[in-house]
Amino acid sequence: MKMKKYRNIILLLTSVIIYVYINLTGLIFITSSLVITYLIGKTLEHEKIKGLLVLGIGINLIILLKFKILINIDSSILVPLGISYYTLQIISYLVDTYQGKIKNSSFLNFSLYIFYIPCLFIGPINRYNDFLKNLDNVKITKDNLYNGILRIEVGLFKKLVIAGRINIIINTILKNNYSGSYVLLACLLYTILLYSDFSGGVDIVLGVSKIFNIDLKENFDKPLFSESVKEFWNRWHITLSSFLKDYVYIPLKGNRCSKIRQKINVLITFIVSGLWHGINYILWGIGQGILVIINLKTKNKVINILFTYLLISLLWIFFIYPDNIVALKKIVTIFTTFKLKSLINNIFNLGLNFKNFLVLIISTLMLLIIDYKKDTLKNINISLEKKLVINLTLFLLILVFGVYGIGFEVDEFIYSRF
Repeated sequence: MKMKKYRNIILLLTSVIIYVYINLTGLIFITSSLVITYLIGKTLEHEKIKGLLVLGIGINLIILLKFKILINIDSSILVPLGISYYTLQIISYLVDTYQGKIKNSSFLNFSLYIFYIPCLFIGPINRYNDFLKNLDNVKITKDNLYNGILRIEVGLFKKLVIAGRINIIINTILKNNYSGSYVLLACLLYTILLYSDFSGGVDIVLGVSKIFNIDLKENFDKPLFSESVKEFWNRWHITLSSFLKDYVYIPLKGNRCSKIRQKINVLITFIVSGLWHGINYILWGIGQGILVIINLKTKNKVINILFTYLLISLLWIFFIYPDNIVALKKIVTIFTTFKLKSLINNIFNLGLNFKNFLVLIISTLMLLIIDYKKDTLKNINISLEKKLVINLTLFLLILVFGVYGIGFEVDEFIYSRF
């Protein structure tokens, strides 16, 4: 028991030190939220005071919304690292404590739950009880080490080889203020960019945790093979979707009401999702909610996958152009000034030469094939020697084909901004 306590203290201190090094100004906000929430939580363990629950949630939401509004006004504002992620975990903790799911929580465990540094960057969003169970068997083994490093390398491959190259293309389109077919290309590529970037970041988090035998929740389940927008949101950012379902949709009575009210509940849930991303993503949330409600689907699997991909891609326009007015104007140009010939003639002037386009295409196909065969690959037993060879091969591929190797800069992980 003492060993476990000391281990958790070391994990916590390491996380705090890294947090301070990266985002010292945010320390006061995360610490304040942590202390206030813990005190309220301890009270709720013994007395189910609804007003106190609302107060605890309200304080944290006000701080979150304040920064969401400020960053929209002035992009130079320093937002506390991980505020969007730890705020949701705080809400989850308070509600679960109020409902009697959490008992006898300790300040050390709760602090580690909030401060655990890998998840603060990009998620996944944890639940207190699940996270605590993962801390029971922290240990480093050869198998965990190889699997963890492999997962980290997969994440780096997605980020540096795929996302890095696509980012160059999209930035070139934005820099030159292209319209029409270029905007459609940007939208279609942005889906792969965001998936490679976001899932790559989560792979790194899961890989680092796996090294210590900490198994966190998976955040993606082959989302690019979804046959409807509704299915897509069951496979994409799973921990956020799960949070919204449990703490927004179900409290609104979910589907335990009239069909009209159920549709309104879905729309409200996606508006909250948009608001979580930022004030200027509310239209994106409304669009996603409407598509989930309509839930268009044919009898043909391939058509469903391609059509879902197109719909999801078009709505990323609000991520590509954060100004909603600009985004709406740009999406109109797809239908009014679509010049495919111009795009084809100019394709190698979008920041990548033929060789880098080829690397991007082959790498993306590899990603899709591995994703599609993921369930089969999980059941294959590979010796540690073969895992070592795979690790070294992937490491060399990252060194040779990663965008750092061809002289380009790589931006931060997209979802670390939220």
